[in-house]
Amino acid sequence: MNQFAVLRHAVFALVALSLPRDAAGQTRLVKPINLAVNTKADEDDPFLSSSGLTLWYSCNAGGKFDILMAQRRTTRSTWGKGELPDGYVQTEVEDRCGCLTRDGVYPQYLYFATRKDKDTTNFDLYVAVKQEQGKAFTEPTPVQAANSGADEMHPWLSADGKQLYFSRKTKDGWRVFVCKREKATGAQGFDKPVLIEQLPPDFYHAALTRDGNTMYLQGPLDGGRTGLFVATKSAAGWSKPEALTMLNHPEAPKGDRSPALSADGNFLYFASDRPGGKGGLDIWAVQTAELRLRR
Repeated sequence: MNQFAVLRHAVFALVALSLPRDAAGQTRLVKPINLAVNTKADEDDPFLSSSGLTLWYSCNAGGKFDILMAQRRTTRSTWGKGELPDGYVQTEVEDRCGCLTRDGVYPQYLYFATRKDKDTTNFDLYVAVKQEQGKAFTEPTPVQAANSGADEMHPWLSADGKQLYFSRKTKDGWRVFVCKREKATGAQGFDKPVLIEQLPPDFYHAALTRDGNTMYLQGPLDGGRTGLFVATKSAAGWSKPEALTMLNHPEAPKGDRSPALSADGNFLYFASDRPGGKGGLDIWAVQTAELRLRR
């Protein structure tokens, strides 16, 4: 383990001693914000654009999951209503949100998961291109390096554009894979995906910090529910995922899931059916400074 990884673990351990607790000794939950885009339907798979002014997400208000985008004028403004993006992103089947390369840098690439047409039974990863500002996204093309006969979903492109993390449904459950490439140019060019073996089955839907050393993901809790977890990277690989006990809500029937980080790493967006929402799964946001591990 390198000195930076040791330092991270030491900081987590020290912070754990100062976690706020109630009179019964239980960790008090942090209070995330319920976003204005939420409806009685399910909102899931959030992704905040690098400018912080566009929120991409999935919603099933139309009878199937579509990819929607909501906008705001400033990072302090309220979110507008979610709308379908211009271009060829929407299909007649299930479309699930993914990730977007940096705003203002063109071509701009949107990676997402779709079944593409009614004859396809599994999700694959696709990428659509916006050539310049004001243009619509072009017809999506499959990310051939990542796709297989199984389901592939939840793409997350590293900050340097050279690593594409995604989730694949295997015989053991959902697993996190990563494809790498030498140059961060274009939409494709990735090598064969590699399984991240240190992450157990059904810990997936990864979102990484800019330095690539911290990963947020969803994983199983007792009673068939899901929760949010975090893992850290060292020279030896990824650590065992640890539950964000100060964030996972015990009264959420399905649980907390679908983590996504803002580009600056200051906010964690996620989906949850916890109390206080508008119905079904809602999108919530919390400052990452409030998240500390109980180790």
